[in-house]
Amino acid sequence: MTTCLKKVLFILNPKAGSRKAIRLKKQLTGADTNVDFRLTEYPGHSKQIILEEIEHYDVFVAVGGDGTVNEVASVLAGKEKALAVFPTGSGNGFAREFGFSNNLEQLLASIKRGKLHSADVCYLNGQPSVHMSGLGYDAAVAHDFAQRKGRGFWNYLLSTIRIYFARHTIEANIQWEDQTIKDRFFMINLATIAQFGYGAKIAPMANPTDGLLTMVLVKPMPLIHFLGFSTRLFLGTLKPNQYVRYISTAGPITIQTSNKQVHIDGDPVFLKSPIKIEVHRGTLKVVDTKLSKF
Repeated sequence: MTTCLKKVLFILNPKAGSRKAIRLKKQLTGADTNVDFRLTEYPGHSKQIILEEIEHYDVFVAVGGDGTVNEVASVLAGKEKALAVFPTGSGNGFAREFGFSNNLEQLLASIKRGKLHSADVCYLNGQPSVHMSGLGYDAAVAHDFAQRKGRGFWNYLLSTIRIYFARHTIEANIQWEDQTIKDRFFMINLATIAQFGYGAKIAPMANPTDGLLTMVLVKPMPLIHFLGFSTRLFLGTLKPNQYVRYISTAGPITIQTSNKQVHIDGDPVFLKSPIKIEVHRGTLKVVDTKLSKF
């Protein structure tokens, strides 16, 4: 743990949990003189805001979902500036694991206390991931979910059901350290923290401060096993079995596959094969809430 200064900029994504963002904007108006806010106007705008303000603030608060967190963290990684989160998105996987809530008073108290985690950042073909990335089923779900008009848990659930019955699997050749696997997979997850979001823990043992990436290899499974898999996912009790394998590694990892659909921290992207994955240990400073789950 290290200490941090206290000049704070909230970066609000008004489209993520708009009611919460509007309430927060009202709370921040006329707040402490060391606390300011700016609104994002388009995807990627938060990166520009941070680059403009990097010398003027010590803590940058991502107000939104995991996508907003990724945008903010991608600029802060490697810098002596701290990230905090006021979650207003859908899954909020990063915020849940680090113990961030949408209680402004508690958040400001954590920032004032001045303790920081040094968190790992994973890079896929140079694109940063601070949470969870993947190929296969969950990537297809992310791409489908992004096309839906509504957000929230129930729309996400509809996407998970639709993609499962589409029988979406991928073939991949995976290399790490001195090992190689070539197989067909239901999904391949690359986790620095335990959960996707909504409390669904695909990698319960993942720790974002240990310098290791947890790779979760899930093989295709019949519906009855998928129902059990999903139940254990939300209970946080998923363990290795005939369909699930865990590999912890400091990397690097190379994945060769013809499938270009990937998600990075829940946001759908397309990456060309081979996908080269690296872990940069402790390069992201994150405010310690005392409620982290690792």
